[in-house]
Amino acid sequence: MKKIFLFMVTGLMFVGCFGKKEDVASKIIGNTYVLQKVIDGSEVDVTFEKDRLSGKAGVNNYFANYKIDGQTIKIENHGSTRMMGPEELMKQEQEYLKNLNDAKNIKLTEKGIVITTTSGVQLDFDKK
Repeated sequence: MKKIFLFMVTGLMFVGCFGKKEDVASKIIGNTYVLQKVIDGSEVDVTFEKDRLSGKAGVNNYFANYKIDGQTIKIENHGSTRMMGPEELMKQEQEYLKNLNDAKNIKLTEKGIVITTTSGVQLDFDKK
């Protein structure tokens, strides 16, 4: 009887340790993250608030709604200002916004976050 009880308690502890989803959403709210590997002299960032994100995409400011479930992220209803800038910055911005709209997963790292798109592109951000 003791062996069965011990086995059940050990099993519950094992499930408890490995069955939890990391609560990414609560850890990113109120923080700003800066995208790495951008064109010199430009800055691309994202700030998370409850259910909304916003930031600078290089030339224009942008905003969107988001939902996080575990490490799955869905970004929708995005919009941005419509200023023009240097061609290379505009291309970088368009690519970034396309990737952000295609976001699938988000995970915390030692330095910040990584957002991975459905096509496998990784957006690596450091906490500001």
